Amino acid sequence: MNKKEKKKAPQKVAKVLHPLSRKAKKLTLEGIRDIKKEKNANIRKKEQKPIKQLLDHLQEIIKKDNKKTFTESEISEIIDQYLKTKAPEEESKQVTSRTNKLEYSKSLYNDEIKDFKNNGYAAPDLTNANYVKFLLNWDGDMKYITQQSLPLKKFKYIDQPKNEMETESK
Repeated sequence: MNKKEKKKAPQKVAKVLHPLSRKAKKLTLEGIRDIKKEKNANIRKKEQKPIKQLLDHLQEIIKKDNKKTFTESEISEIIDQYLKTKAPEEESKQVTSRTNKLEYSKSLYNDEIKDFKNNGYAAPDLTNANYVKFLLNWDGDMKYITQQSLPLKKFKYIDQPKNEMETESK
């Protein structure tokens, strides 16, 4: 045998903790804390999912249109377009367990449409050039979205017939 093999230190054996010791209590509390932290993070992500979808949609529109600001009627049209993309799609072959989920999503969609037409829909204020620029450069991380960086404003549905829009542009 080589001398190098003999000189290896013995492997450390994990210490067994007494279940009522302070260290065991500390490790248990740390484990519980990690579980709660993960659970709260998942809840936060679930709550932020609709806002993130809206912001992603707005970011696509901003990149496509390449405008510095939007009018309230344009924002209303964008929100209406976004809500139409969120409409629940009925499948021809429905499983009975999914019908409740489909009905719930339909009612949620209808509530959002009613809210948009009556009270207004909360969306980022794209009438300000600074907020449009912020959203254009946004990398998709929700931790940078705060009420100060991108304030939400309620926009109501503005019904403009196409004939009126054509006469205004002439």
